[in-house]
Amino acid sequence: MLQWGVDSGPYIHDFYNDGRVLHWTVDNSRDWAGDGGKIEYVCRAIRLAETEEFYNVELRDCENQPGDFVVHPISFRKDEL
Repeated sequence: MLQWGVDSGPYIHDFYNDGRVLHWTVDNSRDWAGDGGKIEYVCRAIRLAETEEFYNVELRDCENQPGDFVVHPISFRKDEL
């Protein structure tokens, strides 16, 4: 999945479920403002949280993270869906 910025290259989201955990990798190496790297989250829970304007993907129960850590890798504007 590609997440486009306003004036820069995309963030590339690659995710898959191996049947036990969700692997979510964010690659911002093509974005001029990014830090030029990749980060992978390996999590046991995913949820879609809803606000008035957005649907927010939340990853929880992630390896090597504190128990209350929540990853918000991407959001979707409701008016753009």
